[in-house]
Amino acid sequence: MQVASRHPHLKLFYAVGGWENSQYFSILTADHARRSVLISNLVGVIEEYGFDGIDIDWEYPVTGGAVEGTQADRRNYVSLMRELRSELNELSDKTSKSYLISFAGAAGHWVLKPGYDLVQLMKYCDFVNVMSYDYFGAWASKWGAYTGPPAPLHFAMPKKFSGRMNVHATMKDYSCQMRSTEKINMGVPFYGRYWRNVGEPVDSSDDMWRTAKPTNSEGTKFDGGDIQWRQLNDTWKSRAKFHQGAKAPYIWLSEQKTFVGFENRESLQSKVRYINEHNLGGVMIWAIDFDDDQGSLMDSLDVCGGDKGKEQSSASSKFPYKCSPIDEKRWWTYDDNPELAGMCGKSAPLIDGFYPVCDPDDPGHACCGKFGYCGSGAEFCACPECIDYGADPSLILKEPVKPTQKVTWYTQEAEDGRRGRCGREVPPLEDGTAPTCNPDDQNAHCCSNGGYCGNSKRGFPQASA
Repeated sequence: MQVASRHPHLKLFYAVGGWENSQYFSILTADHARRSVLISNLVGVIEEYGFDGIDIDWEYPVTGGAVEGTQADRRNYVSLMRELRSELNELSDKTSKSYLISFAGAAGHWVLKPGYDLVQLMKYCDFVNVMSYDYFGAWASKWGAYTGPPAPLHFAMPKKFSGRMNVHATMKDYSCQMRSTEKINMGVPFYGRYWRNVGEPVDSSDDMWRTAKPTNSEGTKFDGGDIQWRQLNDTWKSRAKFHQGAKAPYIWLSEQKTFVGFENRESLQSKVRYINEHNLGGVMIWAIDFDDDQGSLMDSLDVCGGDKGKEQSSASSKFPYKCSPIDEKRWWTYDDNPELAGMCGKSAPLIDGFYPVCDPDDPGHACCGKFGYCGSGAEFCACPECIDYGADPSLILKEPVKPTQKVTWYTQEAEDGRRGRCGREVPPLEDGTAPTCNPDDQNAHCCSNGGYCGNSKRGFPQASA
């Protein structure tokens, strides 16, 4: 409060919640009466101590927190913000002072989508502080095995890894749901995460992505933790390398089998450029006291950037992301079915009656390759038959999105001897009829004399089954 009094242009918020203090939110927001008690106490603190606003750090509504929430959390969170805004408006009438509301937002889409109704929340909130860090860490789960920086700016992982484990993917997710960018603050960590007992790289051409060996038989515990920048800077700074793809520094201590991912001035400056180029609202830091005594990291976060920053912000006033044109999911994931995960195209099994596409927001799996699987790189994105949904999400709507007739062909998950086959010499379908080729598939709509589906360009005569 003393610092704020010396700098009246600063806004001082009262924050509630956090990773270890969010277990009561589901109960306290479950109905109007309970929310009223909570809001009354929050507003009372703001009025008594002269705060400028309140930050709700619910980690997390519905799912993903230390304690799992309920399905009603998503709706109740909106009700909390609406009623809190109403009470703060009444306080404003009394004090002639405006009050702000913000909240901490999850980075992972698997937590964000079920728990946060962003469109409704932002009707009552002034901005969201996105916790865009901790994508990688020595977690007590199978995912804790994978090394990496806590907050990579861009996707740069080896093939077959998720393309959503990076800051850009999270910023795009928020922006596309909100259809705006100026109320989004990018979170940056002033700390690193480390692993011990680390093995060889996943990809021999890239030193950063490795797997750690578990310390238990279940493979869910790993030796590691976090380290503040002020400690890391004194201990390991001279050993650091910079990954140009991810825009993130890391340290590999081969003799100790220890990996450290962290942030430094170079990575933070890359994020400042990104914020300006994408017209984001600003930056949130966790946490300022992790910086060194010289304020090295803080000095690198000149988000305004002087005249250069203004030019970038002005030039990027146009919405900077290409968003999916649909709200529902039309692609197979491992959670849906491990055997169908990644299948795409006209030969793939239907998903909810639709031909499956690839997730345009996952750069690791945004392209449908010629063999009917989602992936990245030239093999999946640059061939004549390839479809790059990341570059042009509107291709999701290209007709036909559903079969134009009854499915009378074997799809991609069929066993050998049936998959891609057609005609009377091939094992019949379940109803006893001979399989045909999909007339919607430009690459495999013709049945050859040998009983294979293809197209005439490849020498398949257009014979009927």
